Amino acid sequence: MQKFTVEKLSGAIGGVVHDLDLALLDDDDFNRLCDAFWQYQVLVFKRQALPIDQHIEFGKRFGRLHTHPSSAGVDGHPEVLLLRNRGKSKTITEVWHSDVSCEEQPPSISILQCIESPPYGGDTLFASQYGAFGELSDGLKAMIEPLRAVHANFGMEATHPVLRTHPETGRKALYVNKGFTKYFEGMSVEESRPLLNYLVEQGSKPDLTMRHSWEAGDIVMWDNRCVMHYAVHDYGDMPREMHRVTIAGERPI
Repeated sequence: MQKFTVEKLSGAIGGVVHDLDLALLDDDDFNRLCDAFWQYQVLVFKRQALPIDQHIEFGKRFGRLHTHPSSAGVDGHPEVLLLRNRGKSKTITEVWHSDVSCEEQPPSISILQCIESPPYGGDTLFASQYGAFGELSDGLKAMIEPLRAVHANFGMEATHPVLRTHPETGRKALYVNKGFTKYFEGMSVEESRPLLNYLVEQGSKPDLTMRHSWEAGDIVMWDNRCVMHYAVHDYGDMPREMHRVTIAGERPI
């Protein structure tokens, strides 16, 4: 058993894990890591540089792996999403989102490893949707409690509750995002837009966020059921390569 510790990174979300080698993770380590993950929502691991097979095996400890519906895998591994700099005009990550929420059973956990980082820029921001729900007024909470929203992209469409209950913690989180959520069920796009924009804005307030500056070998994992993220493209045409292993999820309730 490794005697790792977790250092809090911001008031609302995130922790950096010290003295843990993910390649040597035993069952006790994994159970303690899960406990920390449910608490912090985002965990950062520095200087890991896992080979692709170990990255995959780490992901499998959390469950069945998800394959992205529209992007290629890495070196014959379709379950490893390749994220490489294709220029700012082609980036789709500069928007607050929860990964592939347009699926009937959206991914639960994302585990992103930095293979090559630019000399500056390329940070990723994360926002706690537990915190977003908690900061809403009682009146607004009551109003959106029964609402469901339509999420669409990649030729897929799914309807999910606006307030989602986490299967591990039982906590409620706001579950709408700018990347995939289109409108509220029973309402038009135009009618939905003011409330949807308000909820996404509230869900990405600075006091609910943390920001990670990448170095090669870093791994960051986050819980898509209670976290939105936003990847900043401010590094021009400099090389940046990331590999993501994503764990399949359950139907939101």
